Amino acid sequence: MIAYRFVRKMGTTSIGGGLLGALTGWMALRVLKGQRDPHIDLLTSLALATGTFSIANQFGMSGAIAVVVAGLCFGTSYSHSIFDEASRKDLDVAWTLIDEVLNVLLFMLIGFEILEIKPHVFAVLATLAIIPLSIAVRALSVLFSTLPTHLRQWERGRVLGILTWGGLRGRISVSLALGLPAGDLRELLLPVCYGVVVFTIIVQGLTMEWVVRRLFPSTRLSSLDR
Repeated sequence: MIAYRFVRKMGTTSIGGGLLGALTGWMALRVLKGQRDPHIDLLTSLALATGTFSIANQFGMSGAIAVVVAGLCFGTSYSHSIFDEASRKDLDVAWTLIDEVLNVLLFMLIGFEILEIKPHVFAVLATLAIIPLSIAVRALSVLFSTLPTHLRQWERGRVLGILTWGGLRGRISVSLALGLPAGDLRELLLPVCYGVVVFTIIVQGLTMEWVVRRLFPSTRLSSLDR
């Protein structure tokens, strides 16, 4: 019975959110088809993101999954027939600005929330256990995703190391943790999530250049950026 409830909940949350995102993304493309007003393009994309998230939450679906799928559907024709070059550039600039502003606001919320967090021994131990676990999971996902690529053995190991250590976590995990309803689960997950994010930003982020230089000693960082 518990397994059935779990499967039903997961199906409603993930599959339902994905279907909703596909529907709203398709509807947004239909609205924009045939017009060339960049203001309408931007407003429609904003309405797509906020509206899809709100509708998903209202019906008990995953707002994050719904918005991601909607964005993928919206981006399918993003560089093809519906948007011209000027519209694509305007949307890129607008959403880059929105992304930066939301980043600032999110990390401000993190700072305010830290003042309210009361970490306990179990949360500290859980954080210390989850940090290497998250790195190991990242390594496995990178390994399986690079299997189809044609890389020599030594290249695969180096690429695996860089992509694993460069898998920085932050915005999405913190946003999901902040969105949890008040309760014991939220009180546990918030400090653990913050601990993992602080580790990945400070330790992994600040040592990324050193890792690249160690794995590719004869390659300049500027060429890797390109």
